[in-house]
Amino acid sequence: MGITDADQIAVSFGERLKAERARIGVNQKEMAARLGVSLNTYGRYERGLRSPELRALERLASMGIDVHWLLTGERVERQQVPAEVDPQLMGMIVDAVRAMYRAEGAAIPDRTLGEEASRIYTEIAPRQGDPAAALIALGEILADRRRRLRESAAAPDRSKRPA
Repeated sequence: MGITDADQIAVSFGERLKAERARIGVNQKEMAARLGVSLNTYGRYERGLRSPELRALERLASMGIDVHWLLTGERVERQQVPAEVDPQLMGMIVDAVRAMYRAEGAAIPDRTLGEEASRIYTEIAPRQGDPAAALIALGEILADRRRRLRESAAAPDRSKRPA
């Protein structure tokens, strides 16, 4: 049985998390304590067997770890990302994305929700000084995501071909 894309993403996440832990100079036990999870749970994160909850991602971000990079492998220019994640803004984004999927009758896995929220956060965070601009940007981003979600739902599924 080969490695699936999901397995590769999980392994890559775990490898990136391990590299960040080494970069900040802490062991697994200390990192688990900082995240508020058991050592076993943290070990599963690094082995790619489990995805962290939103709270753990917020704590990673508060340690100066680029959560977007952890989740996607893509670096974001540092000056665009605030040193600390605004939990109210991140919560609003997560709630908005979840509500959008629910309104479209679609499910969104936790990992995908985290990745999507992270991407949106990095787009909106530089506008935090202007709440109206941040809300407008969120609305535009969600409208685009909703359009793409509807397009993908309407497209025929080519992965299942008749025998």
